[in-house]
Amino acid sequence: MNSQIITKRSPELDEKRKGLREVLEGIDSCIVAFSGGLDSAYLCLQAGRSVPGRVLCLTILDPSTPRTDMESAARLANEWGLEHRVLNEPSLSSEVLENTEDRCYLCKDRLFERLGDMAREEGLAAVLDGENASDMEEDRKGQRAAREHGILSPLKRAGLRKEDIRMLAREEGLDIADRPPSACLSSRIPVGTRIEKKMLKRIDATEEMIRARGFKMVRARQEGRGVRIEIEGVTVESFLGLAALEPAIKDLGWLWVALDLGGYIPAGMRGMTLGDTEKEEDR
Repeated sequence: MNSQIITKRSPELDEKRKGLREVLEGIDSCIVAFSGGLDSAYLCLQAGRSVPGRVLCLTILDPSTPRTDMESAARLANEWGLEHRVLNEPSLSSEVLENTEDRCYLCKDRLFERLGDMAREEGLAAVLDGENASDMEEDRKGQRAAREHGILSPLKRAGLRKEDIRMLAREEGLDIADRPPSACLSSRIPVGTRIEKKMLKRIDATEEMIRARGFKMVRARQEGRGVRIEIEGVTVESFLGLAALEPAIKDLGWLWVALDLGGYIPAGMRGMTLGDTEKEEDR
C-alpha cells in the first residue's frame, strides 16, 4: 500500500463512501468474490473494515483466469491481511466450453452456485460481488446470474461508479487504483468457437509477453489460427515494439499476428463494433 494519501474529496463522494460503509455494516458476515481487479479488491478491503463478522475473500482459479489476476489477488490479500482462499477449478463446464452467447451467464451461474454453497458450509450470511453502478448502464449477462443467486453488490447499492472507486483507491494510496480492467480469457475467443484449454494458455502467454514490455492494457484476440492484438494508445513506438515481438509470439503457436490500429476497445463497446464477439465483463 502506498503511503501517499490524496486528501481532496468531494461531498458527493464522501456520501457514497459513507453509504458503502453503512451497507457493509448491515451484513453480518460474508464471502467476497475476489478476482484481483480494482472493484473486488476495494470491496474486500472495505468489507474487512466494516462487516461486523468474518469476511472470506474467495478467488476462483480456472483455465480462463488470467495469471496477472491471480497474482494480484494473492499479493493484495497478503499485503492487506485479508482472509483469502483460492478455489481451484481445473476445468470449465461443457456448456461454457461450447462458447454460446450465454457463456458468461452459464459461467457466472456456476460460480455463484459454488460461492453460495461455500457460504452455507462456512456459516456466512451473504455472498458479495464487485459490480458497481457503472455496470448498470450495460447489458451484462453475469448480472442476471447474480440476481438469481441473491448476490449482494454493495458498490452498486452505494452508487459508486468505476471512476469513484478509482478516486477512493487513490485517496488511500492503493497501488491498484490505476490497474486496467480485466476479463476472463474466454472473452478473447469469438462466440461460437469452442473453447480449448490450450488456446486459453496461449492467449494468456501472449498477453503476459506483451505486458512484460510495458504495455498495461492488452488483449490478444483469437481469430482462426491467428491473433489480433489490441493495446491502449497505439503509437509508432508501440507498433515497432510489437513488430519486434512477432517471432516470439508466433512461437507460442499462432499462424499470424496482427496489431489492431484501432487500439483497445473497452468493455461495453465491443458489441457495437464487432458483431460476432461478446462484451467483456470486468473481473
